[in-house]
Amino acid sequence: MTDEGNPGQELARELLDLVKRFYRREFTDQRLAIEINLSRTTVARALNPDPDASRRTRTSRKTLAAFTDAFCTDAERTARLVALQERAWNAPPREESDVSEDEGIAGAEEPSLWAEFARPPDGLAEDLLAAEFACDIELLTRGFVGRQGFAEAVDRSISDPAFRSGYVLVTGEPGIGKSSLMAHLVRTRKWLHHFNSVSGVSTTKAFLRNVCAQVIIRHRLGHTALPERAGQNSMFLRGLLSEAAQKQEAPVVIVVDAIDEASDAGRPQGSNRLFLPAQLPDNVYIVVTSRGRNRYELDAQSVRHIEIEDRGEANLADLSMYVTGFVERNAERMAPLLHSAAKGHVDFTAAFVERSDGNFLYAARVLPEIVNGGLYGIDDVHALPMGLQEYYRRHWATMRAADPVLFDELHRPVIEAFGVLKATSAQVIADTWDLPVDRVRRAIGIWREFLNENDPHDGVRRYRIYHKSFLDFLWSEVDMRGTQRRMVEDSVRRVAAQTSDGDVDDLDDLDGDDE
Repeated sequence: MTDEGNPGQELARELLDLVKRFYRREFTDQRLAIEINLSRTTVARALNPDPDASRRTRTSRKTLAAFTDAFCTDAERTARLVALQERAWNAPPREESDVSEDEGIAGAEEPSLWAEFARPPDGLAEDLLAAEFACDIELLTRGFVGRQGFAEAVDRSISDPAFRSGYVLVTGEPGIGKSSLMAHLVRTRKWLHHFNSVSGVSTTKAFLRNVCAQVIIRHRLGHTALPERAGQNSMFLRGLLSEAAQKQEAPVVIVVDAIDEASDAGRPQGSNRLFLPAQLPDNVYIVVTSRGRNRYELDAQSVRHIEIEDRGEANLADLSMYVTGFVERNAERMAPLLHSAAKGHVDFTAAFVERSDGNFLYAARVLPEIVNGGLYGIDDVHALPMGLQEYYRRHWATMRAADPVLFDELHRPVIEAFGVLKATSAQVIADTWDLPVDRVRRAIGIWREFLNENDPHDGVRRYRIYHKSFLDFLWSEVDMRGTQRRMVEDSVRRVAAQTSDGDVDDLDDLDGDDE
């Protein structure tokens, strides 16, 4: 039997190739099954290219979804994952009975969110950012628990007959889980979306053109390209939204994550960030997140507000659920700390949540460090950092104590450069500080857990600080203004000497507003 006309066999081969090329580990079926939380039988069927197992397309779909959730960790994989998911969901299902053992897996039988955006018209492809956001959404929803009350609050606002259109503004402190909640809503409700917080794509033009392209494709509005004016103001977007809302009874909903991290460049006084319209057409809603209710207040005709309070009962209950689940999955590797807590008659989860200060990002950072031995010598839950900023402070001090000279000469300049430039390359940092580029790359490897990689569309790898809270730490705890002054002086020298590697555009961020 050949591969032609055999979607199950093709998917099996693609899945195997993804494991080998992108995860860069060799797995037995059993080990891979444990990693992606599926049964060994399902994984064996999905990854087996033997003709006898080739028709199990639904099994491959499940394994693909689980694989994406577990292993999608950088932009390099996004295009292949999107294309593969489209193929999986366009393939005709066969041998429906082969996957009965895994029928309960959440979301396994839902069509891929990305399938409709995988092959846009040529004229819209460059503006559409769904693929760029795909991997980020997978990461943000990995291990997602709780949040039912907040999700229902958003749903209630949109379905309220008295709220005919408008904004649902969700606010909360950095790291409290706003982006994860938005990713969950996008994934489960299939809402249109733009993520400023995790993508590094935060300009007004990119937002407007991305959302316009999504509206056109989702609602089949007939445009094959966007006019130049689509990225200049919100008038073209408003027209598309009005047209889309008139075609259906269901509301048109767009998620805009982290408006406070959107670019403020060129914004006229009195206008909203990203040129968000002050008034939306009937049956159109935009769900917006921000770190503060008033800091980036929307000038809009109709706004509903939902606040995620760090010490609120619902937030603490969700965080407790997250910690409990992590502990149950890693009880053996956390045994010393758990034993110490039990010996002292301490509820580990309650004590950990107390020290987290209600912050989900704290749990997402500290719990894996406990399991992997990153927090050396801690055998008492009460010795853990108190809050996210203290965690950053300890990490900084630990790195410097290991080798003060190396830290001050290499690691500190590299991470401070990211704090000023936001997204930039190893070569730009090397040129800025007159450091060998190979040493800069090694430093980036050390700081990698605090950095996200931008999509290398031009072949140049660029990185950026992974979360606003760490950027806040740098600006509050380190002399970043002095760093900024030194980098401005050095950038002037480099430009004058014409020694740039062609990446000078990154220097436009030297007067950034992140302090």
